[in-house]
Amino acid sequence: MPTYQKIVPALFALAFSSLICTSASGAPPPLSTIVQRVIARDDANQKALRSMEYHESLKIERLDSQERVTQQQILQMIVRPGTSQEIQVLSEKGDDLPSNPDEAALQAQGKKAQKMAVSFALKDMANRFNITYTRTDAIQGQSVYIVAFEPKLDQPYRDQTEKVLNHLRGHIWISSRDYSVLKIDATLAQPVEIAWIFAHINAVDFHYRLNNTSGGMGPAWIQTSVRVDAPFVTIRQRMTVDMTQFQPRM
Repeated sequence: MPTYQKIVPALFALAFSSLICTSASGAPPPLSTIVQRVIARDDANQKALRSMEYHESLKIERLDSQERVTQQQILQMIVRPGTSQEIQVLSEKGDDLPSNPDEAALQAQGKKAQKMAVSFALKDMANRFNITYTRTDAIQGQSVYIVAFEPKLDQPYRDQTEKVLNHLRGHIWISSRDYSVLKIDATLAQPVEIAWIFAHINAVDFHYRLNNTSGGMGPAWIQTSVRVDAPFVTIRQRMTVDMTQFQPRM
């Protein structure tokens, strides 16, 4: 699978955090404490998520040079992390698809989506960036700590996807009440050469929003745009994910 198609699920795994109730008041704690508490939340999320299920809408769009949509695919799925049928495709529509796909075709698409899943623990990723505290602000009716992150030089990577992630920079909005990640905006700090000959990923725009500030899982929204340039061809792709209806798995 091309590297640019793996970046979106990798960023999804990096951003998706659940909630551990930890209170914060008064002056901001040290940056190291903020980072530790967000990482602890991510660790707890990975355990809690294995007993949950949720609905996911996945839209994949190909774009032209004017950012107009030239091709799209929309999948409606139920996600059950850690099960034998982790992703169940409910419906699929878009360009160049069969008008009436059978059940086997839909589930084959679900397995393909499952293979795209890339898991990155925040405790592993945090060491790859220089993190600084910027300020306190307020979004969604609550106080947040805003931290900035910049890539460290010459970080190791196991594959091309990690290589791209190592070059991201951006900001994270963290609830001062319970240390949930409410918002992330990130871009590519510099072009990254990938496996193809003379091919570069020249742009990545990543946006994450947690649309829940009262505790618990989701709902959340993620959008990632990627541009790959190679001789005689440019690929622009945008993926939008909406996650809703989180509930304990029966």
